[in-house]
Amino acid sequence: MDYATQWARPFVGEVSERELRVEQRLSQAPFLAEPLRRLGYDCSEGWAWDNYRPAVLAFAQACRQSGRHSEGRVRLLEIGGGRGPLLTPAEATAAGIDLTVNDIDARELSLAPAEFNKAQFDVAGDIDPSWAGRFDLIISRMVFEHVRNAPRAWANMHSLLAPGGVALAFHPTLYAPPFVVNWLLPETLTARILRLFFRHRHDGGYPKFPARYEMCFTEPSKVEPILAECGFSQILIAPFWRHGYFRHIPLLREADAALQHLAEKNDWRALTTYAYTLARR
Repeated sequence: MDYATQWARPFVGEVSERELRVEQRLSQAPFLAEPLRRLGYDCSEGWAWDNYRPAVLAFAQACRQSGRHSEGRVRLLEIGGGRGPLLTPAEATAAGIDLTVNDIDARELSLAPAEFNKAQFDVAGDIDPSWAGRFDLIISRMVFEHVRNAPRAWANMHSLLAPGGVALAFHPTLYAPPFVVNWLLPETLTARILRLFFRHRHDGGYPKFPARYEMCFTEPSKVEPILAECGFSQILIAPFWRHGYFRHIPLLREADAALQHLAEKNDWRALTTYAYTLARR
């Protein structure tokens, strides 16, 4: 079995022990946990990427079932969706989703499908009060590590949500080694390093933005008090371990994979690589 296949597999070990760990991570927020539980959440990075779209659709369905919708359509806002929103117009229509794409950059937003609503604003800045309470579900993917003043961004999302609405942020976390490097080194250098490992990351199609990592943690003590102060009633941080940044570097990849396995087994949150941070108004 090659390394890429091993990297994509769920964590190995005693099944009952792994299931107990997973359940403990989900137990504190029943409404937010249920869609992840149904999808078979297993704490591995491969699961996070493979199931982000199904998770968003599952949360849209959960919002609909709980009465959070407008005439049967779930009102979804994608923060930082820009040129590459998660769903196509046909997929959104089929799922009963009224999708609004947000971006801080007018050029990025202009590249989004014309069929979607558009909302140009900085999620951590001043937002027109007319947007308040207009959404049932707010999502973002690899955005919050770039946000300056993340506490204000979460407070703004609380205001944008209707009562009972859900915010889901999928983001990398500290202190995974690749992201510590990205955080500490100059942006011009980290951009070159990233393109060395992932050649598709270029300004023309998939640009790299400055990384700040505010609130990009999975330790509850670092995140939950801030979200509670924003007014959220339920909070869930679903952690993930593993990453693919070392997959072409022999010895380092095996050492890192062993460390990641140990970190998941012992719930070492400081070594997670990604998270779904979820909050319900």
